[in-house]
Amino acid sequence: MLRLFAIFTAATIMFGCQQAPADAQLNDRSREEVGEIVRTYILEHPEIIEEALIELQRRAQAREMENVYAAIDRNAAALYGDERDPRFGGAAPEVTIIEFMDYKCSYCRVANQWVTDVNERYGDRVQFIFKEYPILGPESLEASRAALAALRQGPEVYELFHRSMINASGPLPATRIDQLAALAGIDVARMRADMEDEAIMAHILDVRSLGQALDVSGTPFFIVDGVVVAGANELALEAALQTGLGG
Repeated sequence: MLRLFAIFTAATIMFGCQQAPADAQLNDRSREEVGEIVRTYILEHPEIIEEALIELQRRAQAREMENVYAAIDRNAAALYGDERDPRFGGAAPEVTIIEFMDYKCSYCRVANQWVTDVNERYGDRVQFIFKEYPILGPESLEASRAALAALRQGPEVYELFHRSMINASGPLPATRIDQLAALAGIDVARMRADMEDEAIMAHILDVRSLGQALDVSGTPFFIVDGVVVAGANELALEAALQTGLGG
């Protein structure tokens, strides 16, 4: 990019100096000469096209991230203060980690290894807030409804049920969800009844709107002590966590 800028600048100075200051535009002949210089340079150095495309992509991604962080600031209350959201970890943590997740997402299953490890390593120093964000079809929605209904029976059974479902590979039909719920100590009949409560679906729809406001197009999507980490990127997750813990 610097080389291309230099050739443009040199050509502009060379031909621009022939004109009066009041007329800064190049004449037709000068335009042709500049164009030929640029064309020749590009043909001799085609790699600058790739460099330019990479730079354009970098700038576009930077603008997108600026928009995401602005949206996080605008929606801080919904992100951190929604008492309907499942949580585990410390009540007064040093670091809060938000995860938008889907029980059918294989990458969420991979990321959950890190989540479990962090919970074991740091205990109450860290709090996790889970945003039930079912985007992978009817089974995802069924699982999220079941999880939020199970939460009404206590955070401990929710945590066991949550881990069981997120670690379960393959389909999640209603029968399998019920089996996992029973193994977690959940009253399945009560869970099924609570799943029909309109408040459960309203919560999921609110999270979906929140995710759309943050441009969450896939799962998992983490906010670790205010730092966005999209995907199961353990290195980035750990770096954000350690920064938050002052490590």
